[in-house]
Amino acid sequence: MKKVIEKISIILATGFGSGYLPLGPGSWGAALMAVGCWWLLDLPLIWYLIIIIGFFFLGTGVSSIADRHLFKKTGQLHDNNQIVIDEWVGMMVTLLPLFFFERTLLNVIIGFLMFRIFDTVKFGLAKIADQWQNRWGVMLDDLFAGVYSAVFLFIVLWIMRSVG
Repeated sequence: MKKVIEKISIILATGFGSGYLPLGPGSWGAALMAVGCWWLLDLPLIWYLIIIIGFFFLGTGVSSIADRHLFKKTGQLHDNNQIVIDEWVGMMVTLLPLFFFERTLLNVIIGFLMFRIFDTVKFGLAKIADQWQNRWGVMLDDLFAGVYSAVFLFIVLWIMRSVG
């Protein structure tokens, strides 16, 4: 049973394998979730928020298990690059403004780019959480990057609507 839980955790933590793709696994994981969000945004806002919360807490568990397993293969002790469930949560948070603005491919791409920038730069609370060497740090730094990205996406979309 322990092996089954480990395998399921690795599958979920690596975003169904998207975390194994080369050249920026975090970007691949976020891109996969951006595509998924295209349909998730059809849900009522409350269900979307429940899914975010569920993935956040699921991510704290599976990332911890996957970290231990992937350490054996990569030698990276904490927040292994192949773990992308945290990017999934950050991307879902980033796209929250699309409940209030038009959902277009351009708006999703803008949100994706903002999230990748904020996730890479890491400032403020994201930087503090990124320094935590535990499962909460793995998830919280991307959650905060998603919040920053959502605020900026909201502002950009509001300006675009006001101007155009």
